[in-house]
Amino acid sequence: MLKNESSWNSVNTHSQKLATSDEETGLNASSQSTLTKVSKVTFTLMDKRQTYRVVIDGVDLTPDNIVDPDYITMDETYTHAAFGIKSGAKSDIGLRMSKSKSKSTVEMAMKVYTTTISLDDICIDHTKNTSEGFASGDFNLEIAPSAFYLTKTKPIMWYPEEIFVTLKETETHFLYELPSFSYEKGTPEGNAVEEQNNFYQYITVGKGRNRKMVTEETQTKEYITQSRHTLATRPQKKNAIAFASLWDMHDTYAKINETTVDEEPDEMVMYQSVDPKLLRRRKKILTSDATEIKGKSFEQICCTPEFLDAVLLTERVLATLKYSEAQKKFRGLARFDPLSLDLIYIYSMKPLWTLECNDTAGRPITSISFNPKNDNILAIAHGKLGYAENFNGLVSIWCTKNPCVPERLYRFENPLTSVEFSDKNPNWLACGFNNGDVLILDITSYTIRIIAKSKRETNPCFEPIWHVIWRSIDACQYVIITCQDGRINRFRSTKTHDFICSPMMRISTVEGNMKGLQTTKPCLHVDVPIVRHPAALCIIWHPRIDHNYLVGTDEGCIHKCSTHYLNQHIDVFKAHSGPVYNMSFSPFMDALVMSCGADNAIRLWLEGIDDVIMTLNCTAAVYDAAFCPINSTVIISVSGNVLSVWDLRRKNHIPCAEYTFPGNVVLTFIKFSKSGDNVFVGDTLGRMHTFHLEDTPIPPFYQRKILDEAIKKALCTRPQLLKQLEKMEQYTERYAK
Repeated sequence: MLKNESSWNSVNTHSQKLATSDEETGLNASSQSTLTKVSKVTFTLMDKRQTYRVVIDGVDLTPDNIVDPDYITMDETYTHAAFGIKSGAKSDIGLRMSKSKSKSTVEMAMKVYTTTISLDDICIDHTKNTSEGFASGDFNLEIAPSAFYLTKTKPIMWYPEEIFVTLKETETHFLYELPSFSYEKGTPEGNAVEEQNNFYQYITVGKGRNRKMVTEETQTKEYITQSRHTLATRPQKKNAIAFASLWDMHDTYAKINETTVDEEPDEMVMYQSVDPKLLRRRKKILTSDATEIKGKSFEQICCTPEFLDAVLLTERVLATLKYSEAQKKFRGLARFDPLSLDLIYIYSMKPLWTLECNDTAGRPITSISFNPKNDNILAIAHGKLGYAENFNGLVSIWCTKNPCVPERLYRFENPLTSVEFSDKNPNWLACGFNNGDVLILDITSYTIRIIAKSKRETNPCFEPIWHVIWRSIDACQYVIITCQDGRINRFRSTKTHDFICSPMMRISTVEGNMKGLQTTKPCLHVDVPIVRHPAALCIIWHPRIDHNYLVGTDEGCIHKCSTHYLNQHIDVFKAHSGPVYNMSFSPFMDALVMSCGADNAIRLWLEGIDDVIMTLNCTAAVYDAAFCPINSTVIISVSGNVLSVWDLRRKNHIPCAEYTFPGNVVLTFIKFSKSGDNVFVGDTLGRMHTFHLEDTPIPPFYQRKILDEAIKKALCTRPQLLKQLEKMEQYTERYAK
């Protein structure tokens, strides 16, 4: 590269000398052509422009050469400086010319054309900011149109920048004129003017200003003129929020329905001798009078469903004013701080409201069911608790948004024993009666609307129905009932609004030794018992096995049955020494079953283990008990007039908290809400108490693990049962894998 650079400098210097000598001395044509051939390699068009000078007023204004002399230029006929031949058809001619030239000329030409700039000699500073030196002009970029520019449409109301106005004189109209006159005093004209001035002074400043004045309108013609300012531009639009309540929409649609359709001309009227307008007018008067008379009195309006719906919504709104704070707690809007320093675990039950009215006063609550689609709606069945009581049946539908009065009341001749909402059709309510009847109510109606009802021809039950549940078997929805005579039947509705009854199971009396609870040996029965089938008081379905279910009887036994076996049970064990009032599965452990009965006890059972796992003793018969849906170790129960709160991981020999209800009352029902913060308690006086459970431990993350540890802690004094539980857990884990 150093050699090439030196040769290039020599040739460049030589060419400059030749150009200078040519300008000063003026060589002949032959020498000029020879120099042109030599300089053709290095000179370009810009070099030729230097031979001409631009002189104006004695000042040299010749533009400078824009080609940097430090870099060599290449001829356009060559593809690259490294090759000394021409491309295309001129390649052969270039070879011949190169042979004729001297060796020095060829070497000089090759050196000139092979001179390139090496990339190694270029020093690039990567840390240098390439944007330095760029001066941004003071101009607005928004003026330039974008690549997706759309033609701008002018608004409807717009004005040009300049308006040419031509002013022309028009005819003058005098609307009011008060000319000024001046006359000499004493003349008739002057006396008239003076009289007018005195009168004006009297009505404005004098006593005449206190006169009675009446404003009157003038009967002048109104001319509506349109000026430039009246043509306003289109107003700017913006988003706004609009709210329409159910009442507004109801009134709007009601007015739309009341609009009358234009009547078509009656051909009979058109051919009458009387004026058709009079006949149509008479017809309209009669129809309008009929509509005004219909539904005008309160007795006719108060029974309509529209009026009852409006009253229902109004009562809900008014009830919110009274129970505002209680509703916030019930909805979970006002929660306690779990990080509070003064938090203590005392399991307090704060009362929210009590669902009671005059129609339900003194009627014992036998069953309660919550709507599966709307947790705010619940159905309460009122019947009788003892055999000596005599009450008529009553079903009350309540809504937690209106704790003052029930929204539906259905009266029956026979007392009710059980109610249950359907999961598939939330408006259907299955009801069981004390005389063995079963029916389905549609709660959307204010009056009794029966979807299906059992008949004596198809229903073999004549004794009380103790429990009613809905169950889908083989894609068909059935109403399954348990009866006093030990029957377990299922009913299916038909298009004729009748129930078709089919038997599922009949519980028989258990004889001999049984597993489960070990009780004292009863005396030998010499005579034959009259009843061979105990009463089936409660039924629950297995959470994992679809065809298995458990039935609790008044003998204190729990029968494990299946829909595949209609004449015999799968298993049976002794759970209580008295009747079993209720059973339930733990929501966090499928194998854990809780039962409560008349022997003042709550017992926990595990599938696969015959012995009882844990026993919670109460002061009276336990009619109901429930697991907490958000805390696996919390259980609530009702026994007599006492409401008990248990926590298995703290202690199981006594409740963590007890609440006693005043008066001669027995608590018959208890249930948690889905949120787990609210508790519903029913009693024999027809009252449904609603409490908010507070001051409880924070629900653990591993619910099943905490419950398992609480059970193993309770079995620490029974090592054989604990070993059996561990073996069953190992088998379950191996089976799950």
